[in-house]
Order: sequence, then C-alpha cells, then structure tokens
Amino acid sequence: EQFKKYLLQNKQVNFTFKSKPYLINFIDADIYPQGFAAIINNISEFTGMNMLCDIGNGTMNVMFVTDKKPDAQRIYTEKFGTYQCTLQIRENIMRKYHTDIPEQIINSVLRFGTADIDKDYLQTITQTAKQYVFNIFRKLREHGYDEKLMKLHVVGGGSHLIKNFADIKSDRVLINEDICATAKGYERMLEMKLIRGGGKL
Repeated sequence: EQFKKYLLQNKQVNFTFKSKPYLINFIDADIYPQGFAAIINNISEFTGMNMLCDIGNGTMNVMFVTDKKPDAQRIYTEKFGTYQCTLQIRENIMRKYHTDIPEQIINSVLRFGTADIDKDYLQTITQTAKQYVFNIFRKLREHGYDEKLMKLHVVGGGSHLIKNFADIKSDRVLINEDICATAKGYERMLEMKLIRGGGKL
C-alpha cells in the first residue's frame, strides 16, 4: 500500500520528450510480485512446485509458484543482479591485466558467451561469470531450491548468465529469453482486470 501511495502521489504529470509535450493522468496502480508478469501468459505450465528467478540489473527476485499459484509468503529479493557480476569482472580484469575493460565488451560476453577479444581476457571474464552463476544457485538453494523437487524458471536480462555459464544437465531448468515477456504479462493482466470490471478501469 505504501508503494502504491508513492506511485500515485502525483495525479498528473507534464513533460516533454523529443520536443513533443505529454500530459499523463494517473488513474490507479496495481502492484505485483517482481517477475510474476513474465509468467502470467504461461502460468498453466506451472504445475507442481516451481521456483521463479527474475535476474535483473540490480537485484535477483525469487518467488515460489505451487500448482499455478504464487506463494506470497515465499518471495525473496537479493542484491545479486547482472551489475554486480559486471563489477566483479572489471575488478578481476583490472587486477590481472591492469586494463579498464569497456562495459560493452563485458555485456557482449555475458549475453552471447563470447566476444572478439584476447583469449586470456575472455577466459577471465568467463571464469568470473561461471563463479557468479555458481553463487546464484547457492543463493537459490539457501531459499529452498531443490532441482529434484521443483522446476526452476529463469526470466529477466540475467537469464543469459544462466544459459551461457551454468553447468546445467537438468531439463527442469527453463530459461525464458523473451525480453518482452514482462511487458506482455502486464498487458495481459490489464486485459484481465478490464474483463473483470466489465470493460472499465
């Protein structure tokens, strides 16, 4: 409720973007668990026990979904997003090679698993990313992750880290690479709200 109040503190906002004036009226705000929007369109697949892991730039958000229902008592946030991984890579490269590596190169390796750079630099980045992903799974286990009991669904920009650097042999780790999944989910939830309200907000 406090966050909703914060979002609605200004009922109207005026601003100019690319020389075009805008007037925005805020009617209402709905608050959902982080990452939930990304799975709403395929929630029917979440039978049994599931862990949802949304890896963003600054945080990693974890939520349990059991038989298609989110568990509000088991939602966790860790300051363990891709930015922290990037900082660790830059630190390791600086310590080993005394080079301030551009963030664009790091992002390329994290996203695609490689880049057109010296093999020693690439190896250092890869080893750091693998260690970081190892620590992601350690944190997930601290929150109750057990690959034999549940499926792990990974969403968000950090899903590339899991795809490229995790040593996964299980088909129970599912990675959603659709960068529009969250936006599609919010659109779907608004449609559902409109239907429940008879077509009115």
